[in-house]
Amino acid sequence: MKKKAGRLTAEELAARHQQALHTYVREVWGPIPREAEVKFRSLKAWGFDLIQGLREGRPALFLADSAAARKAGDVYEERGERYEVTEVLRELPRDARLAVRVAQEGRRGVARLYYRAAGGEESELFALPAAELLLAYFKKRGWGKLLESFHSSGLTTEFIQSRGSGGKAWPCEKLPPRMRRALREGAEAIKKRAGVGRFTLVYFGKNKDGDDRYTVTWLLPTIKLLDVSLAEHVEGLLAALD
Repeated sequence: MKKKAGRLTAEELAARHQQALHTYVREVWGPIPREAEVKFRSLKAWGFDLIQGLREGRPALFLADSAAARKAGDVYEERGERYEVTEVLRELPRDARLAVRVAQEGRRGVARLYYRAAGGEESELFALPAAELLLAYFKKRGWGKLLESFHSSGLTTEFIQSRGSGGKAWPCEKLPPRMRRALREGAEAIKKRAGVGRFTLVYFGKNKDGDDRYTVTWLLPTIKLLDVSLAEHVEGLLAALD
């Protein structure tokens, strides 16, 4: 049968449908969280130091790249502004808080970090594309699976991990134990750790070398991935599939 440009043959369409019918889904939905309080140690995990000093000659709190190893007395310029370091903070001042918010702004997700002083005053410490923040954070932590499978980021972040070529998808009752375990652990991670999200798995059997062929996708709240414990857990689950 000759295939028309831009169209699937009947056989290709049937294969697509067979794969869709044997793509197994675990999901929980509700309001997607958009704001969370941040622990001070999360700043280090993301690659930042919190600094007290002068910004353009005025007292301020600001962030610096941890790799720069700023110290008291340092004076530097960044993005056209002058910074003077009085102290690199090792903990938050009493009753102060850090909060992160993720919003859809234009065509991408943006993460904003705020410092809330004890008196309730709030100041913005950064505004970064969510994808930029996550990728830099994953790289710093050495999480190769999250880096390799990262697909897109808005209010939610999507990961896609595929191994091997496609083929005929296996029905659920024939899935090997490792794939059954992945489905169970994917569901538990969403329900118990992320609160909302989606996990899918389609399995195509082994290749001639005995390696599993599959495609896994995750859709998780971006703000939850800024929690080191959840991101590390997802990294481990993806690594366990290989």
